[in-house]
Amino acid sequence: MTDNKARLSVNLDFQLSPGAKAALHSGIALYWDVSIMLKQDQWRGLWCKTLATRHYRYSLTYYTLLNNFRVKNEQNKTFRRFSSLHEALLYMQHFESEQMVISGYNKNQCVMSVLSVSFDKEMLPAPLRPVAYFDKQWDLSTKERQWCE
Repeated sequence: MTDNKARLSVNLDFQLSPGAKAALHSGIALYWDVSIMLKQDQWRGLWCKTLATRHYRYSLTYYTLLNNFRVKNEQNKTFRRFSSLHEALLYMQHFESEQMVISGYNKNQCVMSVLSVSFDKEMLPAPLRPVAYFDKQWDLSTKERQWCE
């Protein structure tokens, strides 16, 4: 964090279950929502003030005819292609947010970063959706992570 601007850089660990890999190789796109919040305790920790929020959406798709994988940022419609799933997941693992302007925070207290990555099961085709809700191997989301800087 510098000059009332913050940027979050995180290394994630994306791993797909065998079922998710099979669906991906069948041409089904997988979607994740990434949410970032910067917060700070207010009035002796009774509540938190949200300083900034950002939301991102990414998709991972396999193209059979081209024999490659595509990672797409759904907000700005940019994408990158990869020759292997391993390379695509490595690319997705390094996440860096755009700069967030924050104001009205106390410089003597830490700013909490809250990161949440959730797999969007609703984007799966209708026949696969019930399986994804009841089968543990389709739990491709992370618990909310918090740390103080």
